[in-house]
Amino acid sequence: MENGLQQFLLQLQQVDLAMEDLARSELFKPAPRSLSLEKSTRLSYQRAKAFANAYGLTLKDVLYITPKFWKLHREPLLTLDGGAFTLLSIQCNLFVGTLAPFALKRPELQRILQSALDFDLSAQFMLTEVNHGLDARNIQTTATILPDGDIDLHTPSPNDAKVMPPTTPRGGIPVVAIVMARLVSGDKDCGIRPFLVQLGNGKEMCKGIMSKALPPRTGAHPVDHALTYFDHVRLPKSALLGSVEGTEDKREEFLSSIHRVAVGTLFLSGCVIPSLKLAAYNAACFSQNRLVSGQDGTPMAVIDFRTQHMPILHAIAQYSVLEAFLVSAAIAFREQSVDPRVRHGIATAFKAIALGHFSKSITAMNERCGWHGHYEHNQLLQMELEMRGASTAEGDIRVLAIRLASELLLGRYQMPPPNDSTSPIARHEASLFSEARDLLQQGAKGIHRSERFNRNILPLALPLVEAIGHRMAYEAAIDANVDPSLLNLYESVVLKEDSAWYVEQGGLSREIQREMEAQAVDVLLPRMNDLLRASGVQPYSNAPMTSKMLWNDFVSGLEVFSGDAPSDLFP
Repeated sequence: MENGLQQFLLQLQQVDLAMEDLARSELFKPAPRSLSLEKSTRLSYQRAKAFANAYGLTLKDVLYITPKFWKLHREPLLTLDGGAFTLLSIQCNLFVGTLAPFALKRPELQRILQSALDFDLSAQFMLTEVNHGLDARNIQTTATILPDGDIDLHTPSPNDAKVMPPTTPRGGIPVVAIVMARLVSGDKDCGIRPFLVQLGNGKEMCKGIMSKALPPRTGAHPVDHALTYFDHVRLPKSALLGSVEGTEDKREEFLSSIHRVAVGTLFLSGCVIPSLKLAAYNAACFSQNRLVSGQDGTPMAVIDFRTQHMPILHAIAQYSVLEAFLVSAAIAFREQSVDPRVRHGIATAFKAIALGHFSKSITAMNERCGWHGHYEHNQLLQMELEMRGASTAEGDIRVLAIRLASELLLGRYQMPPPNDSTSPIARHEASLFSEARDLLQQGAKGIHRSERFNRNILPLALPLVEAIGHRMAYEAAIDANVDPSLLNLYESVVLKEDSAWYVEQGGLSREIQREMEAQAVDVLLPRMNDLLRASGVQPYSNAPMTSKMLWNDFVSGLEVFSGDAPSDLFP
């Protein structure tokens, strides 16, 4: 057992070294801005393959959500190309994770699974349609069983096109997908089922399949997100994953077929952690190098100003706590005795606070970098724009929060209770739910989806879920022995999220709250550089604003204009 653990830790160390080598390689150097969209997209695919091969995830890693799988989703290398990471996460989690259980009874699928893990093909998961987002049980793409047993895959109308999965030939490798469609046998609707479909060969689309590439997202590394249409595509009966008969419980069957979406909700949000680490590192380096004149004329670094170093320390506290929460949540996902609805609830709570912390912290740090923060090459703005995609990937966070809060208020299931119900953060969570339940009973009269429910309860959904997440994150960090000084600062951040409640009911005045934050910052400031070095993101920083050497290299590469034109401004 001990030898096995040592071997596993050695593998993780080898992965770390491989990632650092990749970060320094030509492949991951910032691409020239003149690079065409086609070539930029192809580059992201090449990086995704290099990433996948260096990591070497196995089928076991994906199926059993091993620590190596967790590690991939908080790998600092992902900050250098969010597009490559998007491709890799879809492939390893949604495609491989969905197809793998069917391969247990169909050995011929093993080859496809291995090709996906090796990134020899682009493997997609196609659920959402233009007119159907989180109401995916209402998708309209049909898969009709023909008299000879073959299957006709069809998009009934333009609004039923599959949306977002990258399906064009721009990647230069074959594209396959698990397509979720409504199985029709005779006149019977048999429910939503998964089908394995080849979309293209890397040069052109397969017959009857059309892909319309969406424009690149502003600031993000390009991925060929697309609208995809099927025009009576004939598939062999083996394309159906599972049996024609299915089960009696259509809802449960559908949820089972998309079970990896919940895994993606959690782990895709985990990319907040390395992004916060790199943002804090870059902002700190800039702030230490940026000098202004002090009162006596002596140069001083702007990092010395409280308004400059406080957001950086907040980010350090946040990623330290989120890392502990992610591990705790991952362990819950591996525990089959945990209700799947609760597992999805934990993922939703993690996603809610991870994106909330990131949004506020990245903006605060970027603003303090002055005009440097307006440019993608300094990484902060690009990470902010990349992360906006994560807010809707695997479920729009606000809609997920509405669903979770509604089900909890209606008593359908419960989230894990607090370890210490007397802590201020746990009391805040309990109080918000008590207020919401009172509104549900008195105002909305317990009627789900009524106008009063819409008016009074839905706006509370995200704050309720964030309260759960803050409490679970804080407790996970305690259990993981996160530095108490970081915990104190994190607690002060959480208090500021609903300062009024802590004044009104928590017994903590605004002055006390400010002092809690100030004391935590005082303790952590002398250790800031050590904490940043411990994050391990230095090899992934290439922002010109962080050092004189990088700045000089950047300036030397700028387009130069000069000439001998005479000045005729003044006669």
